[in-house]
Amino acid sequence: MSTTMTELDPVRLIRPRREITGMSAILLPFLHDGQVDWPGFEAHLMRTLEAGLTPAVNMDTGYAHLIEDATRVEVLRRTREIASGRPYVGGVFVADRQGDPLAVDRYRTGVHQVVSQGGMPILFQSFGLTERVDDEIVPGYASITADCDHFLAFELGTMFAAFGKIYSLQVYAELLGLTKCVGAKHSSLRREAEWRRLMLRDEIRPDFRVL
Repeated sequence: MSTTMTELDPVRLIRPRREITGMSAILLPFLHDGQVDWPGFEAHLMRTLEAGLTPAVNMDTGYAHLIEDATRVEVLRRTREIASGRPYVGGVFVADRQGDPLAVDRYRTGVHQVVSQGGMPILFQSFGLTERVDDEIVPGYASITADCDHFLAFELGTMFAAFGKIYSLQVYAELLGLTKCVGAKHSSLRREAEWRRLMLRDEIRPDFRVL
C-alpha cells in the first residue's frame, strides 16, 4: 500500500454521475402458524426487482442463521424462478463456535446451493474464518470459493455478530487481490474505515465494490 493512504480527503472520493449498484436484503415473512409466507416473500422480491434493486436473500432479514437447509434452498429456488435471469445475491451462513476450525466443506455446500440456483454468494463470517491469523484469512476465502466464479465478502463489527471482524487494511488489500471477490459489505459504523477502503479500492482495484 502506498503512502497516499495516510491522507483522508472524502470529497476526492466522490465519483460524479457514477452508476449506483443498489442491493436490498429481502425479508422472509412467517405466518402465525410458523409457516413461511411464500406469497408475501415472492411479492416483496418482485417489488424489489421492479425497483431496479438487486435482491439479497438468506441474509439476516431472511433468518439465515435460524432457518433449516430445506427452507434456505427453497428460498433460492423461488428467487431464481422470479428473477428470471436477473442477478441476485444469496447469503452463505455457517454456524460454529469459538475455537472451531474453518468449516470449508460446509461453506462450499452453501456456495454450491447459491450458484446452482443462479445467484452470487455472499459469505457471512464465522469464528473459523475470523479467528485465523491475518495471513490465513484470504487463503481461507480462496479455499471456500474454489468452485465458484465470483462472490461477495462480509466485514461485520462485533456489535453485530460475535464472530464478526473488521479486517486490517493489509488483509483488505489481499482480499482485493482475490479476483473472484468482486466486492465486500462493510459494517463497522465508522466513516474513516469506509473512506480508507474506498481509497484502497481506487488505488488497487477500481472495479471492486465497497458495499
